[in-house]
Amino acid sequence: MSLLGNIIWLITGGLVIGLGYLIFAIIFFPLLPFLWPLVKYSFAPFGKGVVRRSDLNKYKKREDYDSVGGIDNASTVVRFLANTLWVLTAGIIMAFAHLLAGLVQLAACIFIITIPLSLPNALANFRMIGPAFRPFGLVIVPKALAEEIKVGAAKKSLGI
Repeated sequence: MSLLGNIIWLITGGLVIGLGYLIFAIIFFPLLPFLWPLVKYSFAPFGKGVVRRSDLNKYKKREDYDSVGGIDNASTVVRFLANTLWVLTAGIIMAFAHLLAGLVQLAACIFIITIPLSLPNALANFRMIGPAFRPFGLVIVPKALAEEIKVGAAKKSLGI
């Protein structure tokens, strides 16, 4: 089902948004290896989820997973500077593009027949505003794993 959603996503505007991410990732070529997961996510957002790096680290300690290198192991200062550079340049543009595309997709829901196509895409655009605005410190994982990590983090914060 996620394959069908991703195909519809690409046809109805996801290709343009994905190319926008790719262009900005190429412009910021020193950050390209760290932005590459976001670029892939922007081309195919269905079936994937976004979690915070800190929540994933807690989950990995609980489940004993291997760690991933890159900017995720960098200091918080480096991540802060990378996020600041991204927000001041491409983050605002891409977040606004997702907001605008989501509103256009919602407007397409006026026609009853387009609701199954445009509503999931609108929700995906709104879901991608956060990662578009601040991508460093976030990890893209399969949707089932993302839900499990978020439930585990919520249980831990509630003390369950």
